Amino acid sequence: MAHKILIKDVAKVYGTRQTVDALADVNLTIDDGEFVCIVGPSGCGKSTLLRMVANLHRPTAGSVEIVTERAQPWPTAMVFQDYGIFPWKTVEQNVAFGLRPRGVGRAETRQRVGRWLQQMGLTDFAKVYPASLSGGMRQRVSIARAMAVEPEVLLMDEPFAALDAQLRRVLQEELLAIWQKNARTVVFVTHSLDEAILLGDRVVVMSARPGRIIGEHHVPFPRPRTPDIRATAEFAALEQRIWEQLRSEVEQATGHTDPTSLGESATLEVAR
Repeated sequence: MAHKILIKDVAKVYGTRQTVDALADVNLTIDDGEFVCIVGPSGCGKSTLLRMVANLHRPTAGSVEIVTERAQPWPTAMVFQDYGIFPWKTVEQNVAFGLRPRGVGRAETRQRVGRWLQQMGLTDFAKVYPASLSGGMRQRVSIARAMAVEPEVLLMDEPFAALDAQLRRVLQEELLAIWQKNARTVVFVTHSLDEAILLGDRVVVMSARPGRIIGEHHVPFPRPRTPDIRATAEFAALEQRIWEQLRSEVEQATGHTDPTSLGESATLEVAR
């Protein structure tokens, strides 16, 4: 399979007089059509790395490359935790927002917007403004907007973190179905190991700041994949292996050096 994203020797330092090393010596290759989830402690640079792939941040050292034949604009779309949709635009206007700069004509815009409104269950809300929508519906708008531009790479920065547990599961399952139907390269940042294993082909583990990649775990479950895999012993075993690698990094980031100081269940919740 061809490589799609090449991250080589990346470092990121913020500040001048008082500096913060956010990332150090990050190397990662992501294949075309691969769904990669990135986990790590809070503040380890996961979102910074994602924004570098989106060309929103530049590395202090190293390089980030997307292999593409597409001319500008940059061949990515991003979904944020806080939705990132415009409150003064209707749902359909938000979904259509990125199409005109990419040279998509009016007829094609209407077709794409209609298709993704239907796909995300938003057709009846096309003329509604975001203030009238729930958090879950707003995130559906954000996903529809990202997918409508048909990006080569979809970047998702903890898109379900602000939602309650039940709605989070619903949207995880919807995203799983969408990706399996419209396979494209996805980089997904999350604190949830359960979410990472359910969605990803590979789970990349980052260290405490400065963020480095300390492990990669290939998810063995075949596709098409269903949420039922959560109930399997293999799922639980993989989650435990990832947590064992991540645990000391979470303790370092949170200031807890005694593995028993938080308790197993409480510490795992921090990682999520």
